[in-house]
Amino acid sequence: MAVTLKLDKDTYQLGETIRAEVTVTNEGAVPANVPVPELALPSVSLHVTRRPDAPTPESFLVRIQGNAKNARLQPGESVTGVIEIPAVDPHGQLIEAYYEPRGSIHPYFEGTEMQVSNRVPVKIHAGGKKLYARISTEAGPIKLEFFADRAMNHVLSFVQLAQRGYFDGIVYHRVVPHFVIQGGDPTGTGSGGPGYKLPAEFNEIPHVPGILSMARTSDPHSAGSQYFICTDDCPNLDNQYTVFGRVVDGLDAVMKIGESERNAGKYHMQKVEIVVE
Repeated sequence: MAVTLKLDKDTYQLGETIRAEVTVTNEGAVPANVPVPELALPSVSLHVTRRPDAPTPESFLVRIQGNAKNARLQPGESVTGVIEIPAVDPHGQLIEAYYEPRGSIHPYFEGTEMQVSNRVPVKIHAGGKKLYARISTEAGPIKLEFFADRAMNHVLSFVQLAQRGYFDGIVYHRVVPHFVIQGGDPTGTGSGGPGYKLPAEFNEIPHVPGILSMARTSDPHSAGSQYFICTDDCPNLDNQYTVFGRVVDGLDAVMKIGESERNAGKYHMQKVEIVVE
């Protein structure tokens, strides 16, 4: 199979939607069943490369989920899928598609058999602005800044879910005083998620008050939509959970929610908006 990647343009503004067309062509002599291109591990993952001296020189945009839809291609036939992702990291980058990986993808697709597309350069301009999430709660507003240059896959997932209204109305279902408040589960039970998992993007940023980090199970590569915000220093979490942002305004609201275990289920993410300012 031959895999090609094409973007709808080469320059974007921060927060704008990138439309990536991935085309798979059967160059063989016999018909073949192939996954339809989509951002799902059985099908397509995206590899993002930054400058070599960047704090995190590369990121992998991955959604670990079930089987992908298949298409049957005759020799010479192609199938194209469009993957839409928000522009969250304001730096020059190269993007390529990893198609139909076989075997383990950890760590970082090393030794994984797959088809690799062409590399496409892309520029994302911020104009001195940043990407934020504004969360309305009964305790007051909370404003989050993202660390896309450290955990791009987690930031992108959070932003996409927020833009779909996924978080609106969800409670902070877990409150541990002097530790964390946790939300992002649409069931409110601590066991719900978006239907996919994210590979770990552990980094050097410490878990201190106001840090935004992703919850997971005992499997390091099991994060979904549940996140937590630290209300105290939590050094035991460092390099064990993916930090992907921090509170820049409204820490008093976080602390109010985190005052008592009785607050679990009491406070809601009434509305989560993604803004550039």
